[in-house]
Amino acid sequence: MTIPPLKLGSLEIWPPVVSAPMAGYTGGVYREILREHGCPYSYTEMVSAKGLLHGGDDSQEILSHRDEDRPLAVQIFGYEAESMAKAAAMLSEDDRGFAAIDINMGCPARKITSQGSGGALLKNVSLACDILRAVKESSKLPVTVKARLGWADSSGAVEFAKAMADAGVDMLVFHGRTVSQGYSGKADWRTIEEAASEVPVPVVGNGDITTAKEALDRVENGPCAGVMVGRAILGNPVFFDELVALLRGEEPEDYTGERKMSLAKEHFMRSIERYGERRGLLEMRKQLVFYFRGMRGAARLREAVLKEKSAEAVVRLLDEGWRAFQ
Repeated sequence: MTIPPLKLGSLEIWPPVVSAPMAGYTGGVYREILREHGCPYSYTEMVSAKGLLHGGDDSQEILSHRDEDRPLAVQIFGYEAESMAKAAAMLSEDDRGFAAIDINMGCPARKITSQGSGGALLKNVSLACDILRAVKESSKLPVTVKARLGWADSSGAVEFAKAMADAGVDMLVFHGRTVSQGYSGKADWRTIEEAASEVPVPVVGNGDITTAKEALDRVENGPCAGVMVGRAILGNPVFFDELVALLRGEEPEDYTGERKMSLAKEHFMRSIERYGERRGLLEMRKQLVFYFRGMRGAARLREAVLKEKSAEAVVRLLDEGWRAFQ
């Protein structure tokens, strides 16, 4: 199977399948695990440009990453060209270690859109272009955009893609839903691929990719330069192992219950080590349930994990206790 790399500036990303930024899920620990299983390119969770400039949130922790978690894009959001440009200039310094600056123009969360950021920029394409141009001018790194197909409908998606290309975007990622859809309905790949065919910059498609085979089919048979995968990689770092196996013409290893629990335990223990028991327990509860998908007794296993109040008890459950629910 011959699939060209995804080219971003001087960077070549192969396979051209990347992990999506997901607030609360794709922090440093999980990104490192994904890398160990073959993920070629990742993003930080999104960071407020103003928060970064004024030190008013947890930006520095979100930005922190290790050498093995590269190449890594940093995703920023905001609604003012000036603050976005200043943040981009800061983040593009060599000692930060980022490969690209990504502008979020798709987040549907009300707390983001109500301030005019994220998906709200799709209602003001002129401002979106101004922000992109300002960030491009101030950044030493390639600048990418992650967007949705529109605010309430996708009729302007191709024109938006052309506007981004004209404003100098180095790569455009389209999630195949509108902001108003949230995560409901089906991703509109027809419109993503139409946009990809109409602009001279790489377009990466995102939405409803559930298997490695689907991801490869999209990049092999369509006009998209790459695919971004989100929810399908949660609790499933072997997604990228399966991708590499398929590219080699091999049969991917089964993702058995034993394998899931082994990886869940590893993820849990690394989070406890990084963040401490109290925070690690709180943050991993929502992560662990994704490892249980497709298993017999998943609902009861989820309830059992949520009841546990110590790391030791959760480790016992992931070690052998889960078998009682099968």
